[in-house]
Amino acid sequence: MLLVLIQGGWLLLPSPAGAFDWRYEGRFLAASEYLWDAPPLSNDFNHQVQLRNGLVGDIWSDDTSLLDFEFTFQSEYRGGAIEQVGLVDEWDLDVFRGWLRFEKDQFRLRGGRQAILFGPGQLFRPLGVFDDRLISGVIPQTTGVDGLRATYFTGPTSKVEGWAIPARFNERIIWGLRGERQIGILETGLLLQYKPVTDLEFLPSHNLELFQFGYHFKGTQVIGFWNEGRVDIEQNKPGKPLRFDMVAGIDYTFDVGQGLHVLLEYFFRTQEPGFTVEDVKRERTLHELGLQIDQPVGIATVWRFFAFYDMRDRSFQIAPQIEHNVFGQVYLYLTALIGGSVEGDNRTGRLFRQTPVFNGTESRVGLTLVWFH
Repeated sequence: MLLVLIQGGWLLLPSPAGAFDWRYEGRFLAASEYLWDAPPLSNDFNHQVQLRNGLVGDIWSDDTSLLDFEFTFQSEYRGGAIEQVGLVDEWDLDVFRGWLRFEKDQFRLRGGRQAILFGPGQLFRPLGVFDDRLISGVIPQTTGVDGLRATYFTGPTSKVEGWAIPARFNERIIWGLRGERQIGILETGLLLQYKPVTDLEFLPSHNLELFQFGYHFKGTQVIGFWNEGRVDIEQNKPGKPLRFDMVAGIDYTFDVGQGLHVLLEYFFRTQEPGFTVEDVKRERTLHELGLQIDQPVGIATVWRFFAFYDMRDRSFQIAPQIEHNVFGQVYLYLTALIGGSVEGDNRTGRLFRQTPVFNGTESRVGLTLVWFH
């Protein structure tokens, strides 16, 4: 698909073309974590080794237009408890990013494997229809999707865009439209998307056919504040039942040390009885809180603290993290995940549960080395 886009992109160029310019970008990651209370049938460790190599650059440019690209391969090894239960493949080789973008005045057109991220939500993301990031992880990045996205800037603070993503199931297409506009102190936006059943299993609700409508607004008035929400209408169900997801958040940076940033979000979900239940506890209403605190220490170190609390079953996760720049582009991360339940029932919690095999919520401590080259 990328080769077709590149060949097609050359046809868009005026003659003569500008100079071709490129640079190499790569990343090496090695991580290991220890499960200090591993399930009886699971390995005590998880391991990950990942290598990315790619090229980023401009094929052609002038004063009003640009044709640029990114093409990055990723090879990865995963071992331990997470691979043992089949949550990941032991070996994987794939394209991480592979896109070609054409810009002309206020118009943008990008095709290929790309990240598509919407909305101001940080810890909870109802508008993250293509977002599978683990936000409390090390350098969270989304998997990316293969598709075509067009954007037109209608003004200095407004734009409209649309996208089409092959669903890879029954030759159907995920398509959508959204718009953004600054209104006073508020950044506002609306979204519409049709999502058929897809075999892109990393997408939220991949096995449901949905019409989705979303909104967001974001502003700053001493503190930062935002709200985003999404309504899902399930197709092929009697009465076309609804589901509503919403997050409201605030943040503020206190004048402590080099700046103490505190962020708090509240997530709410409710759905009609006929809507397919995806919750592990089969409940239709959810209330969760998320907290993030981060602060730089000197020029080489940043500490972060994430906490999540389920207000229904009272389970929780705490995820502290220390990032240290060892030298140059080499970074070391010390991470932990601590789970439990306020009521002491650790068997059925959403955020922490003890099971005979690894389920991903277990408490653990880890070390990650990242080298950008």
